[in-house]
Amino acid sequence: MLDTNKPYVICHMLGSVDGRIKQNIWGFKNHHKYFEETAEKIEADAWLVGRVTMQEFSSKETYSLEAGADNIPKEDFVAEQDAKTYAVVIDPSGKCFWDTNMVSTEHVIEVLTEQVSSAYLAHLRSKNVSYIFGGKEELDLDLVLRKLYHLFGMKTVRIDGGGHVNGSFLKAGLIDEFSLVLAPVADGTIGAPTVFEAEEGYENRKATQFKIKSVERIYDDFLWIRYLVIKDRETGR
Repeated sequence: MLDTNKPYVICHMLGSVDGRIKQNIWGFKNHHKYFEETAEKIEADAWLVGRVTMQEFSSKETYSLEAGADNIPKEDFVAEQDAKTYAVVIDPSGKCFWDTNMVSTEHVIEVLTEQVSSAYLAHLRSKNVSYIFGGKEELDLDLVLRKLYHLFGMKTVRIDGGGHVNGSFLKAGLIDEFSLVLAPVADGTIGAPTVFEAEEGYENRKATQFKIKSVERIYDDFLWIRYLVIKDRETGR
């Protein structure tokens, strides 16, 4: 049963036939379009990425945090802004810095743990960047989604990677749909990043199963496959 107290979550990725994430050896001249043009066709209130991915969009300046910053309560901060869509970054330790509170037309939301310093929160507030807390030391991703729903009114969130963020949401049973642009290439690199990286070993975790929602041939030899996640009827995961 669909949980209406949190957003519908779609994970969207560009991957090789052996499940790897794009690398230079793939040899595509304009690999960005394969991901971005399909992503634009997925209606969502926000796109969400990990800290490493977001640092492509955040400040390239080195900010010095003032050690003597006032003690700022570890409470969610919703900045005043007029944006209709959002860019959400999973940044538990607070490593992204910002010159502005926007990425293109999306308002930035930092997802933090309570381990971050008051000085870092002061930096975010000075740039009018919104932030929410997902836990004291580790993130509760279910809680994060519920806060995005209640504080920002998000109905649909698109996760754009990387593999560890995708894997974390997958392991938590929080992905509703998987959108894969399958590139006609085999990477073959041992240890290369994969679309989902949840944990080492098998232990007691069960693999996630899907059923096909749609398949479309694009860019001659690419496939755009959209899957629905098969969830346990009792747990919803």
